[in-house]
Amino acid sequence: MMKKYTIICFIGILCQSFGQWMPVEIPTKSSFRALKSLGQEIWAGGTQGTFGHSSDAGKTWRFMQIPGAEKLDFRDLVILNKQDVLLMSAGPSEEGKASIWHTLDAGENWKIVFEKKEPGFFFDCMQWDINQQEGWLLADPIQQKLTLFQIRNNIFTQIDTANSPLLQPKEAFFAASGSSLSMQGDHLLLTGGGGTLARIYQKHNPKSAWNYTETNIPTGEAKGYFSIGSKNKKTFWAVGGDYRKLNESSIPILTTQDGGKSWQKLNDNPSFYMEKVIWAKPYWIVSGPSQSAAYHEKKKQWKNLGPSSYHNIIQVGEEIWGIGAKGQLGKISLSSIDKLFLAEK
Repeated sequence: MMKKYTIICFIGILCQSFGQWMPVEIPTKSSFRALKSLGQEIWAGGTQGTFGHSSDAGKTWRFMQIPGAEKLDFRDLVILNKQDVLLMSAGPSEEGKASIWHTLDAGENWKIVFEKKEPGFFFDCMQWDINQQEGWLLADPIQQKLTLFQIRNNIFTQIDTANSPLLQPKEAFFAASGSSLSMQGDHLLLTGGGGTLARIYQKHNPKSAWNYTETNIPTGEAKGYFSIGSKNKKTFWAVGGDYRKLNESSIPILTTQDGGKSWQKLNDNPSFYMEKVIWAKPYWIVSGPSQSAAYHEKKKQWKNLGPSSYHNIIQVGEEIWGIGAKGQLGKISLSSIDKLFLAEK
């Protein structure tokens, strides 16, 4: 059974100025980075073994703490169906923090279905293909080799990456917004930082080899690309920065229009660290723990969405939901963003 708290949050209608987030009060100060949706189902995961769930597109929420997981930080998740969810704990395996938790009853009960206890493992993010009913779990490199698990029927199989490219010394992936790994069908893209230069790793289909594009963009400790977002199978954005410098743009946004064969720097970049990027037609929306902004692709124009504290954002219907540190939850409507772009300068 669950313990500590089960809170239902009813969200009222509040006045909202153009382009401003509407905060939602929740009864926990846990910090959240995991946020995903499936239809009207929204799930969140955070520190102190806490998760949040809404089954009605955010109209009501409940937050719970999983018994036995109080020391864990759930950094990512996958939604299999309305009742069936996996939560990923990020942290050193030697400290008992590399584990995957599973519920079959919409969060009433949980059990560990996969964990690594030998030293060296640190889980970063998960992706799930609802059509193929399979997914991937990405972990930090071990001995500079990709560490990746395929998920099928709750069985986690480590992929042989002996012939994959050797990563740079200190290069790794970020357990930030669950989007350092992007999956479009069989096409996988990975991005991170910590090495000398930024790289984007790709595997185009099950039979193809891993390859990478090396940029001339310097990265380093705490600095690199934190998120890959996709508009379609050909168009991607990669965003990031230095998480120690929240109001600086230390690396450019990278874009591709040919499925990752070539990458270009976006000429105009917001001046803040970006932890998540999503496509929400007709906008690219980026967010970090200090600010967020929307880019109108046809107009080639940015609009700041105001101060925000959201590590992660997702689109649910006509709304963008964000979640972050110290129990920060909020939403902004696409119609509000539309009005921001239509408003006089």
